Amino acid sequence: MKDKSIQTMDLSSMMESDARTLSMGSTLLVTDNLDCQLVSTNRERDDKQAKQFPMKLPSACMVIVFKGSVRFSVNFQDFVATENTCLIVSEGTIVEDVVKEWDSRFIFISFSQAAVTGPNASSQHNIHKLYALQVVLVHLLPQHLDMMQTVYQILRTVISDPSFAANREATASSCLTLMANIIMQTSDEQSELTPRTSRRDEIVSRFLQCVADNYRSHRELGFYAGQLCLSLKYMSHIIYEQTGRHPSQWIKDYVILDAKTMLRSGRYTVQQVADELNFPNQSFFGKYFKEAVGVSPKKWK
Repeated sequence: MKDKSIQTMDLSSMMESDARTLSMGSTLLVTDNLDCQLVSTNRERDDKQAKQFPMKLPSACMVIVFKGSVRFSVNFQDFVATENTCLIVSEGTIVEDVVKEWDSRFIFISFSQAAVTGPNASSQHNIHKLYALQVVLVHLLPQHLDMMQTVYQILRTVISDPSFAANREATASSCLTLMANIIMQTSDEQSELTPRTSRRDEIVSRFLQCVADNYRSHRELGFYAGQLCLSLKYMSHIIYEQTGRHPSQWIKDYVILDAKTMLRSGRYTVQQVADELNFPNQSFFGKYFKEAVGVSPKKWK
């Protein structure tokens, strides 16, 4: 069944810089607040932003922080992009919260797979490698940060200048590829991108990826043990020992967070959410949701 919940997110409003937002169809969106006047946070804006979460990313996102910090809660983990860092979050991940320092300065780019596929696709290995990872956090060297800003300004021109209309997609794709190459060059010696993991860490990583890919269709632990080629007992022991949570809780959290995303979007009835998440009926889903959240889907909505 087609996943409509990924359409619920207004990316530009998430970063609160609508005035600087440019887009290229549905494949690319860019925005920043580099030249905006500093405005301290206010309760009304914070309340409005809080209502957007949780949400599922419709496209991969890149955030380059020049000043201050931006914190993301992604798939139940917190990530902080501080000054001179780049954070990339892949498509389909669930964002629970975004918190920015009031004086932070950043560039925000959202791009779909289509935005990085063009005539020069054979030379785009780096961005496809980045695209495949759930979260990448890279510290940029000053010279690379300057390069990223320069390429970003070129990208904005490509999107907005009518003279680029004939080859806008290919040129924009080349800009994204160059940015990925800069990130990969900077990250060669950084453990965030190529960490050395133990066998247990690898099991946890594979389990969480498997859950992210299959939680809508499979909630039984035996399925995941089979996918990992492990006994159920051993898998459960490793996941609990390494994360402090039982694997069934991880699965439930993914299901509930996606349910909240769809309910919050206003595009789904409770029955439709139950169908999307492959529950046998609305009643069964309602019981499952209430046990996890404490209120019924209708009351939470």
